[in-house]
Amino acid sequence: MCLSADHRIHPDGEAEPAYASWRLLGSAVFALMVLAGCVLPPTTPAGPSPDEVARKQRFDRAQLNLGDGLKRYEAGAYDEAIKNFLLALDSGVLTVPQQVTARKHMAFIHCLGGREAACKDEFQKVLALDSKFELPAAEAGHPAWGPVFKAVKNEGEARKPRFPLLLPALLAPSVADQRINEGMTAYDAADYNKTIKSFQEALKESLSDSEQIRVRKYLAFSYCLSNRGSLGRAEFEKILQLKPDFNLEPAEAGHPSWGPSFRAAKSKQKPNPAKK
Repeated sequence: MCLSADHRIHPDGEAEPAYASWRLLGSAVFALMVLAGCVLPPTTPAGPSPDEVARKQRFDRAQLNLGDGLKRYEAGAYDEAIKNFLLALDSGVLTVPQQVTARKHMAFIHCLGGREAACKDEFQKVLALDSKFELPAAEAGHPAWGPVFKAVKNEGEARKPRFPLLLPALLAPSVADQRINEGMTAYDAADYNKTIKSFQEALKESLSDSEQIRVRKYLAFSYCLSNRGSLGRAEFEKILQLKPDFNLEPAEAGHPSWGPSFRAAKSKQKPNPAKK
């Protein structure tokens, strides 16, 4: 409908009565259409979901811990660097190259501290992440970790079957080994529920004392990292029953997630009776 000259807006901005009535009527019709679902009111874009926010926060913390770990390594604050690297790895959001970087530097620190077994363990995890990994020439020649890395690399090559079609039954891993390998893979991927399930299955098999201790240690770590500290402490207590003089590595003992649970289990340990 067109407005006549008598229904136009005055220069002072006030509408004529007839025009104002049409405007009010149009507003009322629009409101009725919104209520009837004919017209959708403008909506604001939805923000990130709580899961997305949590993952972003976890990613940011992991990057911060990785960066701090590298800075503290360069500054020679090795214990603090390892704590940062462990927290970054526990997040489960690091890329494979970032995991390699963290574990490589943890290996360096262990070797510098004379903890060759822990150093080898970290290099083995590096090669599990990247089987073709090599240290740069400047790092490979270091007297503390160079020979250890070379030995781990050679051991890995030696374990590869030269004749995979021969004696398949002897070459196949046992059920216990499969469950342990699955558990360690899940642990490195920060999938702690899968880790716990795999290690619980492994404990149903015939394991040596040393195998039980290794499995229960990582089972305790997984419980603590998933906020089940009492279950983690119970696993540490079982370890101490098997090996009363068991202790975590220095870098492990200082971990904020499982360190307190281990110390609590250790404090409950009954002293060995004096030998007569």
